[in-house]
Amino acid sequence: MAQRIGEILFQVGGMMTLIGFILVRYPNAFSWFGRLPGDFMTDTVIAPIASMFAISVGFSLLSWLFRALLRLIR
Repeated sequence: MAQRIGEILFQVGGMMTLIGFILVRYPNAFSWFGRLPGDFMTDTVIAPIASMFAISVGFSLLSWLFRALLRLIR
């Protein structure tokens, strides 16, 4: 159980570090967020559905990559 928690923390930390490096190097890298087709905006409601789907796919791919790297290290 503790090893699984460690793996999850490693993955989350790695993803946050990667996103931080991208934002420092390219400040406008995520300017597309909220402007994809499928994102709904009105005066009172903001629903970035397509953007959240894209972020979810990206996090899933990064999680898979970090998990594969952990298997290689062991």
